[in-house]
Amino acid sequence: MPTDVFSTVSWAAETLNRDPRQLFHVVRVLLDDLRRFTGMDAAELYLADPGQQFLLLSGYAGKDQEAFFERSVFHFGEGFPGLAAQSRQPVLTTTLESDNRYLRERVKALGYHCFISFPLVLPHAVVGVLNLASRQVGQAEEARRSLALISPLLAASLYAVMTSLSERTLERVRQARTPRERALALLEDSLLTTPARRATLHPLHGADIETHPGQMGPCTGFHACPAKKGQVCISGHAELHCDFQGSAGLLMCLPMWDAGQVTAVETVQLPAQSMEVPTQTAAPLLWMNRLATGALGLEREEPKAAQPWLSIETFGAFRVRKNGEVLSPKDFKRRQSYQLLKILVTRHGRSMTTDELCEALWPDEPLDSKVLARLHVTLNALRQVVEPDPAEQQVILRDGAAYRLAPTLAYVLDTQQLEDLVRTGDAQSGQAAVQSYTRAADLYRGHFMEEDPFADWCALERDYYRELVVRSLFRVAELQEAGGLIPDTQATYSRILTVDPNRFEAYESLIGFLHQHGRSADARSYTEKYAQAYGGQPPAPGV
Repeated sequence: MPTDVFSTVSWAAETLNRDPRQLFHVVRVLLDDLRRFTGMDAAELYLADPGQQFLLLSGYAGKDQEAFFERSVFHFGEGFPGLAAQSRQPVLTTTLESDNRYLRERVKALGYHCFISFPLVLPHAVVGVLNLASRQVGQAEEARRSLALISPLLAASLYAVMTSLSERTLERVRQARTPRERALALLEDSLLTTPARRATLHPLHGADIETHPGQMGPCTGFHACPAKKGQVCISGHAELHCDFQGSAGLLMCLPMWDAGQVTAVETVQLPAQSMEVPTQTAAPLLWMNRLATGALGLEREEPKAAQPWLSIETFGAFRVRKNGEVLSPKDFKRRQSYQLLKILVTRHGRSMTTDELCEALWPDEPLDSKVLARLHVTLNALRQVVEPDPAEQQVILRDGAAYRLAPTLAYVLDTQQLEDLVRTGDAQSGQAAVQSYTRAADLYRGHFMEEDPFADWCALERDYYRELVVRSLFRVAELQEAGGLIPDTQATYSRILTVDPNRFEAYESLIGFLHQHGRSADARSYTEKYAQAYGGQPPAPGV
């Protein structure tokens, strides 16, 4: 059994050092394996903040999530995880129901009797705490011995990953030219490494810096922000909610420390539906910011380097950069001109007649001279924003009575990048194909035009890009399985279900894959999820 655990921990370390953005998928596979190898019912990973003050739930595998999520934050010395972290010694009980040190009453009520909190320690730091829980007590001592064997390797591996995240962010910040660009580099790294859609930096002294200006809204209570005092805040979270965060999606506010003081607050917006563990991104982001915060230097502004004239992101949060500067929806003056750009981006390179544009912008209004006149005003307003010279056609070209977005100057469009990478992967084999497909999937930060979920004008394209990414990941899984990369394959299937949680083929393939490789407990877990989603059992393996 320890050999299998060592193999999984080694795979996790290697994968995360290669690509830290896979952290959440890798942790899930790691916890699934630890739970299965130790014979326990549930496994949790709590990661410590860099300041060694509290522990945040960063991964979970098993049933009864709601009960275990009753508490997802523990200070050192509090509850089983906090006691293990403070003492640097395992905390174990086989009489959970009567143990007053355990603070999650709902877990006790479900009949769990055995609980182990095992600290992951290095000489200079507590990296985190690994918890295992079971309704049975017979395997408790064997599970504890197994954790004692793997904990040094797991602690070193996780610390290496957290340090790598921190150093990579610092390196990206140092490469930026100006203080503002350094802050944006840090925020962009947050978006690349986590499922976050948008991010804002709130310096204690100075103006906010946003990845998507005007889309998250200002904080109305920054003067009393708990994050300024070192607290982590997550909107809607029972323990970490802040009344000032509003209702703009799932918001997480994190203190940014420099020389022992909070100098800024980072706010990220996360898609609630993709967050199995609400606190899972908090600790990695705190570690990412650990070194880079002191290198921001926001005191002065310097000249900016040359950028593509336009850079457009359509997956997840829509964003437009012009000459390196992010545009706010308010920069477009007219709301419909911003919407018109989205429509033209959806048909990138293809002409749309004035009738089609009017139908997309004003679907409930009859096509008449007033609507056509409004379209031309809207087009003119859009040209004022996106054209270097509104009198020339360099971005939005006219073909008779039709228009198309086909820039003749330097630009970047993520949909075009994704399609190019998938085509490249289709022409490759082996690891080269895996790399191309993975780079394509990394661009897919959320569904196409996610902010317009009911718009007819982007429905087909949304389905097309989702299918393109899912098809690419299926081929990645096939190539990984053929290469004997078992944990990677499971992580890729997990990623498919993140892109499309209702993809029954992914459930069936993953369940069959787990059965084939002797992971029956994991297969049962996914079978239950399949039954909840589809009201029946998946086909038997091989059918």
